[in-house]
Amino acid sequence: MADTSKLVHTWQTALQHLKDGNKRHIESKTITRNITLEEREILESGQEPFAIIVTCSDSRVSPEIYFDQQLGHIFVIRNAGNIADSTALGSIEFAAEYLKSPLIVVVGHSNCGAVIGALKEGKYSENLQAIIDTIRPVVKGIKATDEAIHANIAHVVNIIKENKVVQKMETMVIGAYYNIKSGEVLF
Repeated sequence: MADTSKLVHTWQTALQHLKDGNKRHIESKTITRNITLEEREILESGQEPFAIIVTCSDSRVSPEIYFDQQLGHIFVIRNAGNIADSTALGSIEFAAEYLKSPLIVVVGHSNCGAVIGALKEGKYSENLQAIIDTIRPVVKGIKATDEAIHANIAHVVNIIKENKVVQKMETMVIGAYYNIKSGEVLF
């Protein structure tokens, strides 16, 4: 396995690696993920992810798969609705400042249950309600699910862009949308 993550120093190169990986995913020409003992030993010594991915915890949307990346290449933060709460922001700050990842991508996805839940009236368990309450004001007045998903992505991108550590590190923050049916990520 060639470790391309050590060759990535700009957000533009990081983005191209993600686009190339998504193309391989769509075309079913993915890399082999047989991790050898030697590769595990390299991974044990540390990590140098070239991108930070903030995405949903939905089991259908694993960024290592849809971006076709090896272990150690992307730093992934997952929670329902890909929200930027204090825990997610702390993880982002760690990867931006200490791991020097030059790119943050907030990836929402088609048929996101958290966004759909925020569009509907209803009560949920206490912790799930906290997620819904975070998303609901962002999607208020929006009827179409995909429009609401894109509004949520844009909102989270803006929150992350305002983070002082992200600003200090000059980390690029962009949004993306993963289509579960096609497998395509649109930036």
